[in-house]
Amino acid sequence: MGEGVKVDISKMKALAKALGDSFEIRVGILGNKAARKNGDGGLNNAELGFIQEFGSNKKKIPARSFLGMPLNLYLVDYLKSKKGFGDKEIKKAVKNGSLLELAKKVGIVAEQVVQDAFETRGFGNWDENRPSTIRRKGSDSPLIDTGELRRSITSEAKKK
Repeated sequence: MGEGVKVDISKMKALAKALGDSFEIRVGILGNKAARKNGDGGLNNAELGFIQEFGSNKKKIPARSFLGMPLNLYLVDYLKSKKGFGDKEIKKAVKNGSLLELAKKVGIVAEQVVQDAFETRGFGNWDENRPSTIRRKGSDSPLIDTGELRRSITSEAKKK
């Protein structure tokens, strides 16, 4: 993660507690979404995503977190701003036994947070592209070249 970025996961823990330990929500490059059509030096989306998320000293690529940082900083706020995630709705989901549907909705909102990170250059936290990268790509937008990495983001929720 970039310098100066602090992550507070206490709100994420509160959300996880509300859903309990019986559900798992995964967000990222899942299953068959790892394959790349255009290729990138033989890397698949998962490998490319790992390099972008954590950076690579060897390749002189700075970390541009498109999963961890945005989700830790913004997911709870996004959930609060969406209908269906208030105390009343959570209590109703518990009563009706529809927590899995609630967990799936959390995954979809998490996908939106990640997509918004791509749109906003990591909510303003990503390093700019180097001039040589801008010349090669014809764009100064970090992490947006073919769009394959961005399109590979999905979510799934299931009972543990």
